[in-house]
Amino acid sequence: MRRPFFTFLFGNLPALVIIVSMVLLYGLFLTHKIDLVTADLGRHIKNGEVLLDDTSVLERNFYSYTQPDFEVLNHHWGGGAQVLFIVISLAALAAFIGAARLYAGWDTIGFVALVALPLLAERTEIRPEALSYLFAGLFFLILCIYRESFGSGATSHALPRTYDRAYAAKLLWLLPLIEIFWVNSHIYFILGPLLIGAFIAESLISRRSQLKRLLLVFTATVVATIVSPFGYRSLMETVTIFQNYGYRLAENQSVVFMQRLGGSPNLVLFELAFGLLIIVVAIIMFRNRKSLRPAHLFVGFGLSVMAWLAIRNISLFGLFFIPLTASLVESATPATVDRRLASRWAASLLAALLVIFVLFGLQRYFPYWRQFGIGPEKGNSRAAEFILANDINGPIFNNYDIGGYLIYHLYPNFPVFVDNRPEAYPVSFFQDVYILMQEDERVWRQQLEKHGFNSIIFAHRDATPWGQTFLRSRIFDPSWAPVFADDRVIVFLRRSPDNESTIRRFEIPRSNFLVR
Repeated sequence: MRRPFFTFLFGNLPALVIIVSMVLLYGLFLTHKIDLVTADLGRHIKNGEVLLDDTSVLERNFYSYTQPDFEVLNHHWGGGAQVLFIVISLAALAAFIGAARLYAGWDTIGFVALVALPLLAERTEIRPEALSYLFAGLFFLILCIYRESFGSGATSHALPRTYDRAYAAKLLWLLPLIEIFWVNSHIYFILGPLLIGAFIAESLISRRSQLKRLLLVFTATVVATIVSPFGYRSLMETVTIFQNYGYRLAENQSVVFMQRLGGSPNLVLFELAFGLLIIVVAIIMFRNRKSLRPAHLFVGFGLSVMAWLAIRNISLFGLFFIPLTASLVESATPATVDRRLASRWAASLLAALLVIFVLFGLQRYFPYWRQFGIGPEKGNSRAAEFILANDINGPIFNNYDIGGYLIYHLYPNFPVFVDNRPEAYPVSFFQDVYILMQEDERVWRQQLEKHGFNSIIFAHRDATPWGQTFLRSRIFDPSWAPVFADDRVIVFLRRSPDNESTIRRFEIPRSNFLVR
C-alpha cells in the first residue's frame, strides 16, 4: 500500500524539525552579502547583457584588450543572480535529500546532515556550478529511483515500490534533457554521463536486467553533451581545459596543499567525513556486504578523489555524502534501535547546531561569508564610482582578482588587462607577462611602454607574492600617484598633464600606507 507523499515526506514533528533545520542552516550559509571585487558574478551578469547584442562573447576573450582574439569556450554562458542562486542551491539539497530518503529514515538523514551541511559552505559564492549541484542531484535521484524499482533488499525505510518500474524507466529519459541544460551552464556537465556510467558498471556486475535501458539513456545523454553553441568542443573542453591554465587558483589545489597554508575549518571536517564514510563501508563489508550498492561505491570513490584533489569539490562531495552515507548507516543500524528516539535526537542536535551558528556567528569562519543579507556589500562599488565620476581613462592595468568587478562596472569603456579566467589567456601570458611584470621592474617598464597604462586598479588583498611586490613598488614609484583606496581596492594614476588636476585633489600621502 502506498503511503501519501506528504506523510512520507514529513511523517512527524521531529522529521519536520530536521527538514526545516537543514534548509535554514544551508540558507544561512547562502544568504550573505557579495564582494564583487573578487567574485566571478560581475562577469556572469555582463555576459547575459552582452550576449543579446554580440554572440562572440561565447568564443573569444571578449573583455580583454591584451588577448581580445584568444579563443575560449564560455562554458558557463547560461549561468548568473543571488536569489535564483539560493533557490537553485536549496533545490539541489532537496534532490540529494530525496535520494537519501529512498534508503534511510529522517533520523539517519539528520545525523548525517550534521556532518554534511557545513561542507556545503565551502562554495557559497554565486557561481554557475550551483546548477551542476542541482543537475547532479537530479541525475543521482532518478538513477536511484530506477535502480530501486527493481528491488534490492533495501531497508524498511526505503521507498522502491512508490515508483513502479515502468514509471521509473520513463523518468530515466529526463536525463538527456537535463544534460542539454547542464552542458550550457557549467563544465561539470561531464558528471552526467559519468553518473550513468557508475550504474552501468553495477549492472554489468549484478543487475543485467537494467543494462540495456541504461546504455540507451547513456548514449542519448552523451549525444546531448554536444547540444550547445560549441558542439563536440564542449566535451573536448572537459579534458583539455587544464592544458591552458597558466594561473594557480586556490580552489583547484588539493586538501593537503591547502592545509599546509592554513584554510577553512572545512578541510578538517572533510577529512572527518571521508573517514566516517570509509569506516561505515568497512563495517558493512564485515557485517552485511550484500547490502552494499556498487553504483554508490563507484560514485563515492569518484567524488572523494575529486574532493581530495581540488577543494572546490568539497561541497559537491558534501551533497553526495548525504545519500551515500545515509544509505550505508541505515544498513549498519541494528533493528533494535528506537527510531522515534533517534529522530528526536537528530532533530534536537540539528536545531541546536543552527542556533549555535546564529548566536555565535560561526558561519563567518567559512569562505565567502562576511555579512548576512542579499546584494553587494555596502560601498562595494565605490572604486568604480570614483573612476567614472572623475573621468579616469585607460588603458588600465589591473590584477587577476578584480577582473570581474571591472567588467561589470566599466565595460565597454574600459577593457581589462586580465580577468579571473585562467583558461581565457595563454599560459605564456600569465607566466611571461602578468607575473613577471609585477616581480621585475624591467618587464614592468616594457609593458608600460607597450600598453601606455594610464591607471592601475588593484584588489590589494591579492595575497600572491608578485602582487604584494608590485604594490610596494608602485607606492614608492614617483611616476604614479595613489588617488583612491578603500578596504579592498587601490587606484593609481600615472603622473601626466591630463591627470594633474585629479591627482592634486585626491592624491593619498605615502605616509598613509603601511608598507613592509
